[in-house]
Amino acid sequence: MTETANVLLQGLRGGLARWAGRDGSTVEPLYWVLQLQLAETGLEPGASTSDVLARVPAERRDEVAKAFKAATSYFDDIRYVALEPVTQVWGTVVNAMRVAAKSNRATAVQKQVFDYAPESVVKLFGALRADTNIADGLHRAFGAMPAPECQAIAALLNVDMDRSPVRSGNGDNVLDVETMVRLVQLLDHEGPMTPEEQAYLSSITPTQLVDAAFTGLRSRG
Repeated sequence: MTETANVLLQGLRGGLARWAGRDGSTVEPLYWVLQLQLAETGLEPGASTSDVLARVPAERRDEVAKAFKAATSYFDDIRYVALEPVTQVWGTVVNAMRVAAKSNRATAVQKQVFDYAPESVVKLFGALRADTNIADGLHRAFGAMPAPECQAIAALLNVDMDRSPVRSGNGDNVLDVETMVRLVQLLDHEGPMTPEEQAYLSSITPTQLVDAAFTGLRSRG
């Protein structure tokens, strides 16, 4: 496993553990699908998909199994054979983020397979951001990748990038659905920015990340 792949794996493991620690048995389908993918790709030694599925609350087991099967079919493609296994798992995160934010780069198939509640995507990123070491490692890893979706993830993992510098009761940086949607649409949409997007970009340009990465990624029209 490459150094970057290890950062991605350990970061995701830590975020999922934190999400489960907070929500317990009420963690949502996105959490379980990611855990199932880790088991399926051999990234959780000793764990099988049947082991993971048995831990899913009975009332959600069918829903999770269906979503996992759809994701497995999506990634059953020659394009992914040569990639690190963790790429598939983060691929689910990317596509869930893209669909939740209504990016115009989301395909019809992605909208069907990765249709998770925006609140679930925010919970995942909130858990990833809660540990500043994990968030910073992931932020740097994705920030070095030029693809728009990777820059969007890097933005969401920058703990200094909140719309307002507020913190939750447990000290975590707050990331809400609106901020997630706006940031992803700025970075992952195709075509010139709308007046609304330009106004939002202007409201956050004082941050170094926006100045360095956001402005040059899309035309101003």
